[in-house]
Amino acid sequence: MRPDVNRAVAALLCITLTALCFGYAWLRSDLPVWWRLNGGGVVYVVFWITFGFVFFPYRRRVVAICVTATALTCLLEILQLWKPAWLLKFRATKFGAALLGSEFAWQDIPPYLIGGIAGYGLLLAACSLSRSKTPDV
Repeated sequence: MRPDVNRAVAALLCITLTALCFGYAWLRSDLPVWWRLNGGGVVYVVFWITFGFVFFPYRRRVVAICVTATALTCLLEILQLWKPAWLLKFRATKFGAALLGSEFAWQDIPPYLIGGIAGYGLLLAACSLSRSKTPDV
């Protein structure tokens, strides 16, 4: 079955979100307080949504991708309550902290939900734009 969005476009979305993640990390201290404290969660979830969309660039998969990415991100937040020694060592690294976080904070859940909604809107827009540019055969 032909994808609703060209995989190259989906990959470009993912690469753009990767750049936004790095840009957020670099500019974080200059952002307004809410974005400084919570913005990373929004961008993090949207990145995972676009990452999933690279593999499943279909309009009918958008809801599943967004719900899965948001739910897994929330689950990772809750799993921060689990503190085995080997996992604490991994979370102590910059990569581990960026990937899995380091401390549970219930305040992180709303930005993840906002990211899920933003990612949903982004994927719908990508599908709509691709559909309007594709001639009917």
